[in-house]
Amino acid sequence: MENDKPCCPADALRRIRQIKINGIMTGITMLDECIAYVGNQNCCTDTEIRAALVKRISIYNYIPKSVEGQYADALMDEYRKNRSGQERKP
Repeated sequence: MENDKPCCPADALRRIRQIKINGIMTGITMLDECIAYVGNQNCCTDTEIRAALVKRISIYNYIPKSVEGQYADALMDEYRKNRSGQERKP
């Protein structure tokens, strides 16, 4: 993941995906890469996964402290969608 940083602003823009956070569509940079990274970290509990997602996403995105919980909820939802989709693939 460390070697997968965007090489330029155009590459960073291609890596933005929008998700709803607290009912507002919000662009998150490097979301898929962060989900993959956390998925490979062997976190066992939802609390550990949520903390790892927020920590990793905050490297590339500003997360206001006042809505950190809402970000964690939305990121966890995306994580679950992504991980359940991978389980169904052969």
